[in-house]
Amino acid sequence: MKRKFAAALGLCLAFSSLAPAAAFAEEEQVTLTIMSCLQTEDEAEQEAAMAQAYMDANPNVTIEFISVANNDLDAQVTTLAASDDLPDAFFMNCAFMSTAVDMGIIVDASQYMSEEFTAELSQEVLDYATVDGVLTFVPWHQIPIALIYRTDWLEQAGMDSIETMDDFREAAKAFTDISGAYGFSMVGARNGSGEARFSVYAKAFGVDEVWQNEEGAWESDLTSENFRTALQSFVDLDLVDGVVPAGSSETAYSDAVTYFANEQTGLLISGSNAVGAILNRNPELAGKIGSVPIPAGTNEDGRHVTNLQVSGYAITTACEHPEIMTDYLEFMANYDNAVPFGSSTGRLPVINSALEDEAFSGAEFVGFKDCMQYSIPYSTFPAYAEVQDIFGEAYNSMLTGSTIDDAMSTLEGRITELLAQYNE
Repeated sequence: MKRKFAAALGLCLAFSSLAPAAAFAEEEQVTLTIMSCLQTEDEAEQEAAMAQAYMDANPNVTIEFISVANNDLDAQVTTLAASDDLPDAFFMNCAFMSTAVDMGIIVDASQYMSEEFTAELSQEVLDYATVDGVLTFVPWHQIPIALIYRTDWLEQAGMDSIETMDDFREAAKAFTDISGAYGFSMVGARNGSGEARFSVYAKAFGVDEVWQNEEGAWESDLTSENFRTALQSFVDLDLVDGVVPAGSSETAYSDAVTYFANEQTGLLISGSNAVGAILNRNPELAGKIGSVPIPAGTNEDGRHVTNLQVSGYAITTACEHPEIMTDYLEFMANYDNAVPFGSSTGRLPVINSALEDEAFSGAEFVGFKDCMQYSIPYSTFPAYAEVQDIFGEAYNSMLTGSTIDDAMSTLEGRITELLAQYNE
């Protein structure tokens, strides 16, 4: 397994052999500016290699990256839009899709994508990336959220599977004993990363955070008994069961991955990219990692769910060559690039032929592929990022000492005020 992982990483650094025939060699010189958060992350070298391969095959095209940390990207795009200085494309965060459409700063990617590429995308991928009939970006990869676990520890605990939240809690306690440290890498920080994970946890209890009724008015389940149950269950893993590393309210994604990689925990709710991050930190864990869909809540409305987290680049209205930009973005997502990139990073392919490759047949990816059937479309509420902040405040405040009654009271006031603004 270690050799297979290293080989996959090596392939990602040799994309020059996978370049397409030059498509625009006789055209004018073109420079494409792309705002990328991956250039600040572990995948920077692979992304740069793909860009170089494309430029080698298309000498008239120059690709320039603007590196921006993911947590700063939405604000940076908004600032550049206000100053009429947008790049040609930017990495689209899910919570920013509706905002970008409302701002009128992106083109409908479906107008430029080839028929061959579009035919390789599942309807779930297209639905996820579409807001008000606008395909907000060219899909590149997907990071479904599932539960990552130590397969050897589950066997040692005498458990066959993790199907429900009761199973999850039992496994967290058993893994705490096995590790001699903790069981569950909780991402409790109040940021987009933590909120994305808590979102699927709450949805597993039947919570629909914000939705439109038949009259078109926005409503929310955040004040429901289902949400209250999910919230209490989540924080109890730390406050009651003690299966979470200390300082959970400040634990970010990178911290949670490090705990897992250092074998201090054996459970992590995360996207499939965490598999690559864990193995990069500790290759000795190859063959000891599995994944299953998010366990179903144990209340009456409990269910398996996932957030597909389809990702890619949005083409802005400032782009003078959207056809060339689209050609490059399709190149990054094609079979030859998607398989080595996905198998080394955990960012799974969006095209069906690549996703079916044997590179994604191992236990570490099975749960991520299985959970896709439980995907829920991303919210189209224009201020969904604020909804995330509202429930993020709820779980984070409880982790730092607030009672559930106080947390729910603050939440109810904020969500009621927010919905009223959009229901006027």
